[in-house]
Amino acid sequence: MRFSQGYASAPVCSPTRHSIQFGIPPPKTRVTHNSPAHKQHCDPKLALPNLIKQANPAYTTAHIGKWHVSAPPEDCGYDVSDGNTGNGDGDSSKNPEDPKRVYGVTKRSVDFIKKAVAEERPFFLQASHYADHLKFKSSPAMLAKYEALPPGERHSDPVFAGMNEDLDAGVGGLLDAIDAIDAIDELGIADNTYVFYLADNGYDQSNDRLHGIADRKAWPLAYSKGFVAEGGIRVPFIARGPGITANTFSKTPVVGYDLMPTFLELINPEFPLPEVIEGGSLVSLLKNNGQGQVQRPNEFLVFHYPTGVWPAQTALIQGDLKIVKSWAMDRVELFDLRNDLSETSDLSASMPEKVEAMDKVLMRYLKSVDAIFPDEAELAADCVEPLMKKGGSGKPKRGKANGE
Repeated sequence: MRFSQGYASAPVCSPTRHSIQFGIPPPKTRVTHNSPAHKQHCDPKLALPNLIKQANPAYTTAHIGKWHVSAPPEDCGYDVSDGNTGNGDGDSSKNPEDPKRVYGVTKRSVDFIKKAVAEERPFFLQASHYADHLKFKSSPAMLAKYEALPPGERHSDPVFAGMNEDLDAGVGGLLDAIDAIDAIDELGIADNTYVFYLADNGYDQSNDRLHGIADRKAWPLAYSKGFVAEGGIRVPFIARGPGITANTFSKTPVVGYDLMPTFLELINPEFPLPEVIEGGSLVSLLKNNGQGQVQRPNEFLVFHYPTGVWPAQTALIQGDLKIVKSWAMDRVELFDLRNDLSETSDLSASMPEKVEAMDKVLMRYLKSVDAIFPDEAELAADCVEPLMKKGGSGKPKRGKANGE
């Protein structure tokens, strides 16, 4: 099942990764950029793998690849992990045939699955690939394949294209192993294993164009990583498993922090979800051809980036409508995502009452969860170097661009 409106929890990676582990949106965790100072509601005892083990102690758990979460993986309940890895670990491979450690992540993931199957234990695995994080890298064979092709109408980056086929091959190797284990060992792993695929933020531009609209890669979505426009938060979101009809498609909005309640419902624990969780289970969608709604505590989604490398912005999506609040400019734009996926037509002037109502919902929520707000330094920097015009490009505002 493919979700056309699947969202990362944030426009940058670490907040989304915290959100997946704890089932909570970044405004509530206060992890809204990649170096959180004052996080909240990130108790490792309530992390996803610990709750899975509480629901069924037979489970064995693993995290392979990029971690970038403030609590160590072992404290969160992972029996096997690569440790407290971050962005740079994906570039540390000396093997050109294993760019961004794609194939290494797949091999270690498959080894973990085979061991769990041999021990006849249920398992939870999170395989977090380093691709497509900067710096883009491709295997020699994939790079040669795409360098031999003429530039496309929009896409003309052979390194990026080759890296993505490497990533596809790595993910495919994991799926092939699941199917092969089923065929060889007759343990039924493909028939009782769910696989979810999503990204932790929108597209990066390239190695040398980090900011501005991702015209080549995220089209028709506006902007890219670091922005709360759709190009920064809307990501591939795919699920397969028992009860999911093949080649189905859902338009229902889903988000990274929906994964925790989804996985726990599949395990069916005897305890209720922690009250702090704000995600909703996707099980009813998965087993109903993608039709229906996700039941969450709030009937809206909030994407909050109040401080960091990119301009301070916050978005709220409620139904088909979305507001984007640019804090330094005291500006709130309104878009109709159903009819304007590219966010090119600001409706705020023609629908001021709707803007005011949605802005009130947004501010009420942010205050209720004790969210971080932009500080004076952030606002001053944004005023000096304002949000880039769509279609433009720019240099990183401050700090190290690759640090995000």
